[in-house]
Amino acid sequence: MKIMSYHVFFGFSSSLSKSLLVPKGTKMSCIAHVEDVEKKLKIPRVKYKDNPIHWELVFQWNTKDINNETLCRTVAEHNDWVRSIYELFAECSGTPPTDGEELKPEDAELFWHGLTMLDVPVDRWTEDYYRERMEHIYEVMRGRDSEGACLDAKHLTTKQAAAVIRLFEQFLDPEDLRLDVPDGRDYLASSSDGGYEWCEKCGKPIHPDDVESCKRRDCPLNAGV
Repeated sequence: MKIMSYHVFFGFSSSLSKSLLVPKGTKMSCIAHVEDVEKKLKIPRVKYKDNPIHWELVFQWNTKDINNETLCRTVAEHNDWVRSIYELFAECSGTPPTDGEELKPEDAELFWHGLTMLDVPVDRWTEDYYRERMEHIYEVMRGRDSEGACLDAKHLTTKQAAAVIRLFEQFLDPEDLRLDVPDGRDYLASSSDGGYEWCEKCGKPIHPDDVESCKRRDCPLNAGV
């Protein structure tokens, strides 16, 4: 039974099938982005005989000399860029810009290999990257499309989704962020940066703005207010 759907952005394609009118500067911007990612992440280009160029991410991509912060930040920014280019091309195919440049299939081949989603091994996740991944998962569990993923089943409630995130944290949380959903809200927050306070009496994470509104006479969070 299928419960998840994933949008495949540029997978299984080697270039544009025909020329596309895009905003001026798109071609050089795409080439520059791909070259920058290759440099920062030391991703090798590979070309076998007459096959298209591709990134070798399995056997030759060595990230041991790249610090976790650079790795996570660059991967996150690159994946966002891939999705934005997909949206740009889709928009241009429907409504071409009035003053643009022609992007030919042979032009697109110069950067098409870089339209590849990248992953970071869990043991390299930074605090920000972990939080970003959990926020993505939370959005999907709540029934909202996120990064091309959507739930093909009944969405979880805020409490159910929060419980799943808490199950993940014992294996994945690198900095003890303790992500949870403040009572009455619909997003993840962290106790480490004041996103919520834990009420031992109620057994709930409480948003700081909601502390004073508590009507319980013996509320421990209200004691010092």
